[in-house]
Amino acid sequence: MRAARWLSALALLTVAGGSAAVVARPEPILQPAPAAADAVVVAPPLRYVTESRDVRAGDTAGSVLRSMNGPVELLLSGAGSALNRVRPGDRFHLDWRRGEAQPFRLRLDAAAAYTAELVWDESRYVARQVPIPYVVEERALALTVRSSLWAAATAAGFAPAQIMGLATIFEYDVDFNTELYAGASFRLVLDQLIADDGSRRVGDIRAAVLENGGKEYVAIRHRSADGTANWYDAKGAARKKAFLRSPLEFSRVTSGFTTGRYHPILHRMRAHKGVDLAAPSGTPIRSVADGVVTKAGWSGGHGNHIEVKHEGGYSTGFSHLSKMLVKGGDRVRQGQVIGKVGSTGMSTGPHLHYEFMVKGVHRDPMKAIVPVARPLADSERPAFFATRDSVLPLLASAEDVTAVKGEPTKGQQ
Repeated sequence: MRAARWLSALALLTVAGGSAAVVARPEPILQPAPAAADAVVVAPPLRYVTESRDVRAGDTAGSVLRSMNGPVELLLSGAGSALNRVRPGDRFHLDWRRGEAQPFRLRLDAAAAYTAELVWDESRYVARQVPIPYVVEERALALTVRSSLWAAATAAGFAPAQIMGLATIFEYDVDFNTELYAGASFRLVLDQLIADDGSRRVGDIRAAVLENGGKEYVAIRHRSADGTANWYDAKGAARKKAFLRSPLEFSRVTSGFTTGRYHPILHRMRAHKGVDLAAPSGTPIRSVADGVVTKAGWSGGHGNHIEVKHEGGYSTGFSHLSKMLVKGGDRVRQGQVIGKVGSTGMSTGPHLHYEFMVKGVHRDPMKAIVPVARPLADSERPAFFATRDSVLPLLASAEDVTAVKGEPTKGQQ
């Protein structure tokens, strides 16, 4: 057999008479017959085992890791601030090699395009972000809010941080704590990220339309020549305005603005010159606009109290805080966290008492009219309108994915 193979190979390289090639077909190589004895196939040992746990409402990184029997203190010290803001729907994975006392890796699935990892290096855990390879496809979809924005967006595959980002797009027009109604709908053009294993995730939103309470709001993302990205309406007016609609990202109003309310502690009628927003103790409080802190300290029944002065004769007040993160004279930016919700002073439970004043006169924060923002620069308008004209038809034809998912119907938010 060996000699026949050698002759076949030689024939392939021989040229006869300089003009025609004589090509001999090589003999087929016969494979040995399979062994007659029974064979036992043994699976290779696992390289490591993984324990996974989803984050639920009320969980912290520490409580989840403790339930997984992980080395909590070592992991948290290695993570720094990376695990400070885990949200319901995030998922922790602890990877253990057999026989080793420490898990060699912690993975946190939270961001769309990255997995946060903590890797054991024999003495401590080192944090890093690992990009996930994706193919990006454009997709148009719609969400209908039947019970809550959280339920609708989660059903469509949004991560917790992305749900907060969706609310942020329209937070200058709608207070998502009090003004989002059952039946509200979002139409979106976004990036869909497809991984090598075929799994899909929601990526960046490019354009969005919110229909709520009979009103429509359009938001189109535009990246300017200097690389910054901002949101604009269909006419090119900036969506970012001088004031946020609420100092809390999500909460509910428990007591509104009124000239006469029965005080639960004083047991008498008294004007309520603000609104009470119920939220868990420790919830971050944001400055609703740029300004200067004029007061930050104890203020009788208001407990820990902060006041911020803004341009144009506007000022805001925040009461019953558990923690104040600014002091008098500090300059603050819109969206900056200035304190934490608490129950100090005359308070029956954790909440934020929020006041809005115009030239010293208290106004209802839920109804106050605030200045609008500047429009898009003239030099950016041609590129913006080209983007707008490409996404508007996609928004109009977006498929309602929550109708497919079957989110349950409930009453008003």
